[in-house]
This record gives sequence, structure tokens and C-alpha cells, in this order.
Amino acid sequence: MRILVVVQTTGGFLRFFALMFLAPLAVTLIYREWHDAVVFSAAAVVSAIAGHLMRRGRRRANTDDLRRVEGLAIVAGSWLLLSCSAAIPYLGAGLGPIDAMFESMSGLTTTGATVFRNFSDYGHGIFFWRSLTQWFGGMGVIALFVAVLPRLGIGGRQLFFAEAPGPTDDKLTPQIQKTAAALWTVYTGLTLAEFVALMLTGMPVFDSLCHALTTLAAGGFSPHPVSIAGYENPAAEWVITGFMFLAGANFALHYRLLSGDKRAFFEDEEFRAYTAIVLVSVVLLVFFLRPGVPGLLDSTRIAAFQALSILTTSGFASVDFQLWNEQAKMVLLALMFIGGCAGSASGGPKVVRQVLIARYTLTELRRTLHPKGVLPIKLGGRVVPDDVMRGVLVFFLFYLLVFAVCTMVVSALGADLVTSITASIACLGNIGPGFNAVGPMANFADLHPVSRIVLTAAMWIGRLEILTVLALLRPEVWRMARL
Repeated sequence: MRILVVVQTTGGFLRFFALMFLAPLAVTLIYREWHDAVVFSAAAVVSAIAGHLMRRGRRRANTDDLRRVEGLAIVAGSWLLLSCSAAIPYLGAGLGPIDAMFESMSGLTTTGATVFRNFSDYGHGIFFWRSLTQWFGGMGVIALFVAVLPRLGIGGRQLFFAEAPGPTDDKLTPQIQKTAAALWTVYTGLTLAEFVALMLTGMPVFDSLCHALTTLAAGGFSPHPVSIAGYENPAAEWVITGFMFLAGANFALHYRLLSGDKRAFFEDEEFRAYTAIVLVSVVLLVFFLRPGVPGLLDSTRIAAFQALSILTTSGFASVDFQLWNEQAKMVLLALMFIGGCAGSASGGPKVVRQVLIARYTLTELRRTLHPKGVLPIKLGGRVVPDDVMRGVLVFFLFYLLVFAVCTMVVSALGADLVTSITASIACLGNIGPGFNAVGPMANFADLHPVSRIVLTAAMWIGRLEILTVLALLRPEVWRMARL
């Protein structure tokens, strides 16, 4: 691994990322929040200078022959570095370094877990920055840079697929830069559509913009301290429910539908499984909630909203589901281990992996009865190669291992078992809220500082799909490192 390539490329990302602070800076000027305006200005200058210094050197690294390990290092390092940069406004708002990094990582990884206690302590610029970081992270900060930085060339392909969420091989256009740009075009169009729809429901303009940014990102940050529940706007809940469903689907399917392929969604096996999971979970929640929620329409709205919020890892809350009965909460807990579709903004293991694992399990049961039979595993009419299936199983094994370690650490540091389990899966799966002390109307601020550090790392590892980070911990990667 060539360290100079990693440092210079990451520095280029940071230098470009500095421009992102201009948007919240404009918001602070509109609302005359002068202190925050100074903070965002300083964040932009510091990030630009740091990125420029990283780009400088006696020789310029060549990214045309970017190796796989270098692509992984650039992606993992960029997410850490950009999270440090994005934490600067939170430091200026009064958060300590641990909490600022937690909030920043939660934003860029679209987790939606927060350490904010009193929302009245923060201005419009901070809330817009939280939403904007989730919007950038939703489709992938690296994918954005690949779309707008053609100089990455061939190396851009390595970065895009190292960062892209889920086991998907969709190539919408022959060039990776055009693929990233196409996905971002769809992403931006859906965001604008939701922004308009939310305003039409009567939600304030600023709140509509923040929620549109975080819904399509499957993020969950809200400028209201009790999330969507604070608006008491059923029409807005239905709008957000619909766009959460779209955000949890593969964006390649959106692109193909807009390109004229009217059967793109119906022919996709993962999307059909995703839809079935949504319908089954909504029916179960309606059944379990019916005694406490009068009216079939209201119970369906609440059930659909929360089922999609957890499944797509959006993390919004239209009610305090911490108060639900144990049966309903078990449904939500099961959804936390599924996630949205591959190629979507969602976190979690992804539906396609769950489908493949289920088929692999059934195939192994059949193989017990027919040991000499040829029993291929198929998805979408195509045989799944053994190396892909092996990758899925390895991913899920490491996913459960990291989850178990996080749970043990959080529990050992004083949290109860339910809080430890749900806080760990909520951060690793980039979901946001959990149960008990980290419920939808609570926050993560009361957890032990070491727990917050561990959960910050879990958000980073989960967003990069586990293996991207864990592969870099192999000793041989660093034994081969050179300038």
C-alpha cells in the first residue's frame, strides 16, 4: 500500500468537503446566528488548509493504478477524516470532543443517534448541518466526489465500489463517474420532490427541507426534539413513509424506471422480498397495536411509519415506541437485523444478504437428504457464484461478531442488557434509536464516554460494511506499506 496515494487522495476529498460548510454558513447568515457563522467559516478554512497540506508533497501520487487495498484505505480514512472535519461545528456549539465526534459520525453514516439534550441550545445552522451531513452520507460522500472529480479516473471505480453499500454489481452506465452522477441525479430529484410534498402538508419550510434531506438519506435527524411525533401532522407522516420506502430500495431501480424500464421494480427479486417484509411487519404491528390504537387507519399509519423507519434504518419516530407492548417491540428488533436493499441509502445487513442466507440454509437442509445432488443457489434466475455466497456468510459472521463485542462493552460499562443490545445494533446498523435508555425520545448522552467511543467506531464500521475496515487491520497490509 502506497501511503502517499492514500494521504494525497484523502486530502483532496477534505479540501473539496470544505466547500460544504458554505451551505450552513448561508443559513446562519439568514437567521443572523453570528456565532455559528464564525464557527462554520472557521471549519471551512481549517478543512481547506488541512486538505491542501495533505495534497502537497515533493511528488504527486498516481491514482490511475489504484490498488484495491489503497481504495479501501482511502474510503475508510476519508470517512474518519471527514467526520473529524464535520465535528468542528459541534465543538463550536459547546459539545465535548467525544460527543462532537459521535454526532458527526452519526450524521455522515446516516445513523441518526444523537447526544443532543436540549434542542433549544442550538441554532438553525447546526440543525441544517446535521441534515446536510446525512444527505451527503446517504448516497456516499465518496460517490459524490467520484461524480464530480473526473481526475480520479480508473481509481474512481475502486473507491465507488469500496464505499457502495451492499453486494450489488449494478452498472448503469459504462463509466463509473457517470454512474455515480446518475445515482446522485435520482437522489437529488427525490429529495426535491419530498421537500415540496412536505411543504404542501403544512410543515414549515425549514423543517421540510431538513426532513427531506434526512429521509432520502435514511438518516433520521430531525430539528424537533421528539422527531416527527412533535408535528402531529398525519399527512406529513404518510409522505415521509412513502419516501422512506423509496429510500430503502435500490437506487439503480429508480434510475431504470425513469429511463423507461417500467418493470424494473417488479422484476427485481430483492425488491419483492423487501416489499413482502414491509407488508408482513405492518400487518403484525397493526395486530399487536390494535388494543391501544383506536382506528384501523391510524394504527396502519403508525405501524407503516415505524416499520419502514426501522427497516430502512431511517430512525424517525412518529410515536414513542418504547411504550409499545413487548410483541410489537420484538417486531422492530427483528427489523433492525435486516436493513434495506443493496444499493440504497439504508444501513444494516441488507435484504439481499438475508435472502441468500435463507436460501443457503434451505439448500443445506436439502443436501442432507440428497448429498450427491446438484443444488445451486439462485437469485433473480441466475446462479450465485460460490465466492459471492462465501462473502455473504463471512460478512454476516463478522457483523454478528462486532455486534456482540459492542454489546459486551456497553453492558460492561453500566448499561442494562436491552439498552446495550439495541444501542449496539442501532449504531452498527446505522439505525438510530433503540430501546430503554436510548429509546426514540431519549439520547445517547448518558452512556459511558467509552461506550460512546465504541459506538462511534461501530457506526463507521457498519457504514463501510464491516470488511472494508477489518481488512485494513490485517498485519500484512501495514508490512507492505510504503510511501
